[in-house]
Amino acid sequence: MNTLIIKKQIRSMVEQIVAETFSREMMKIRAAILPYVSSAEQKNIEKMYKKPSGKAFKTIRVCV
Repeated sequence: MNTLIIKKQIRSMVEQIVAETFSREMMKIRAAILPYVSSAEQKNIEKMYKKPSGKAFKTIRVCV
């Protein structure tokens, strides 16, 4: 009985770790495929569309 509980705990921990790792790696892949924008191009975009208000945004820090 005790062994069954330990197996369930280990399985749960492994599932959680795999899900976290998968999420982190997907964020890295998404960041890697974002197109590069030069500073001149960014200024042009900001000039045309104005800067965002900053009210609704989400920042995710990705360590590469």
